[in-house]
Amino acid sequence: MLPSHGANPQILYEQLGISMPEQVIDFSENSYAGGPPDRVKENWLSWLQAASHYPDPNGSRLKKLIAEKHHVREKQVLLGNGAAELMMTVLRLFRDREVGVIHPAFSEYERVIQANGAEAIPIYTNHVNGWLPDSAAIHTFLSKPDRALFICNPNNPTGVRIPKHQLLDWLGTAEKYKNTILLDEAFIDMAGDEYSLDDQTGSPALIIFRSMTKMYSLAGLRLGYLLADESIIRRVKDWLPHWNVNAIALLAGEEVLKDEEYTRMVRKETSAERTRIQQALIGMGFRITQSEANYVLFQPPDPVQTEELWRSLLEKGLVLRHTWNYQQLEGRWLRSGIKAAEQNTKLLEALATWVQ
Repeated sequence: MLPSHGANPQILYEQLGISMPEQVIDFSENSYAGGPPDRVKENWLSWLQAASHYPDPNGSRLKKLIAEKHHVREKQVLLGNGAAELMMTVLRLFRDREVGVIHPAFSEYERVIQANGAEAIPIYTNHVNGWLPDSAAIHTFLSKPDRALFICNPNNPTGVRIPKHQLLDWLGTAEKYKNTILLDEAFIDMAGDEYSLDDQTGSPALIIFRSMTKMYSLAGLRLGYLLADESIIRRVKDWLPHWNVNAIALLAGEEVLKDEEYTRMVRKETSAERTRIQQALIGMGFRITQSEANYVLFQPPDPVQTEELWRSLLEKGLVLRHTWNYQQLEGRWLRSGIKAAEQNTKLLEALATWVQ
């Protein structure tokens, strides 16, 4: 069985029985490739002493900075050991209920739904409609009470962003029928924070998941947070372990939120490389999605050759994310994280050679 997530290429090579080259570029991972802000590197050694002490169980200083960033009250923020921990915990609210998932989608959604005794209801998109869900289908789903709906914006793995006015329209229906939108904004800062629904925090029909590991390249530290109505935060907090976020993650989170210049730099750099890669792929005859995230999803001119291409790249030490466990993609597409310019060029050169 292939890994259900990107990263950890050694496991992938072992499971496929392919000899792992000495030099590997892991395009299956979608954190910023340039590494964390300098603030993290500069403070790292001084943070080691924090490992000897218990962290603040409330993460008060970090919560204050997050609340200021999103213009919400601190009681509307809840920290987690990555957004995945918070998803698993939040889904306890929806036990024995129906939870919609817009496919293709991050595989953790269905896993946390099933783990909490809820029923996953699929809502499908495809390349014909630009991977955007049918609005009428969303309204129909949300018009039956006691439901929740996972929305990833921008979507993982397509990178397609749902317009804010559309999300607000669906939120209105969710509020009317007392349903909940579970909005995963793990990659929204790559597109632009102006597209976030954080200004709707406080609606009883909205729970927002945010990641601090993608933009700031802190995946190994595991850090994320919720934005929601205070009543929701109180319920979910009671289900989390005490000290669920480690001390170094808290310190790193505080520092990176202060570095607005880094955020602008990452967004600009990512956008430029994404555009370059997408244009090159189109020129080679590949089909692409209109990604606004820090990864691109593409399909070879002949989709039947997708696995052949994937394995060919693996043999060259270029690890892309397979899509066999994404509904609607069924292994016929590949996802590539956006890396440093020279690494992206190596991938494009390999793809050009394969096409020829």
